[in-house]
Amino acid sequence: MPKKEESREKPKKKKGFFSSTFFIILLFLITAAVVAINRYDRKHRDEIHVTVDKNLVKETVKDEEVQNKISIFVYDSDTKTISEREITVPRQINLIEGDFINGIIRNSNYITEDMKFRSAYNLRIDNVNTTVVKLNAAFANLKKNPELFNGFSQAVTNTILKNFPNIQSVIIQIDGETNNQ
Repeated sequence: MPKKEESREKPKKKKGFFSSTFFIILLFLITAAVVAINRYDRKHRDEIHVTVDKNLVKETVKDEEVQNKISIFVYDSDTKTISEREITVPRQINLIEGDFINGIIRNSNYITEDMKFRSAYNLRIDNVNTTVVKLNAAFANLKKNPELFNGFSQAVTNTILKNFPNIQSVIIQIDGETNNQ
């Protein structure tokens, strides 16, 4: 009798409990961690923990001490001339027209404390880039002295035109009145 060939197939190994459910256990642990973190965040959502780098604070203080130097024109009522001056203003990201006008007001000896700069804005009037400068009603008293008002107006105009090259005209308004320069 011929010998039967015995099939020698290897039986398949059954995977163990842990190896077959490893993926499910991993997903369960991740879900539990997410739920725990969510609950922790809900309990502590009103708290903000901030850590300040001491070196960063020192650099900020140094930057605040730096001043910007700007050039303005000021009318001198004694000599009746307009002269250019360099003044310092607190450091800012952008210098605007008001910084220059306030510098003129502070450096003009004929301006009283009640005279205040209100605002400045840029318009395009008849295809001309124009800055409109608004001053409070106290400047009406300055307008009574044409020499002083014209000197002040010319100082403002020269300052704006020099420091803002895209501006071609300046209008000064006091309580709705206009004065084209």
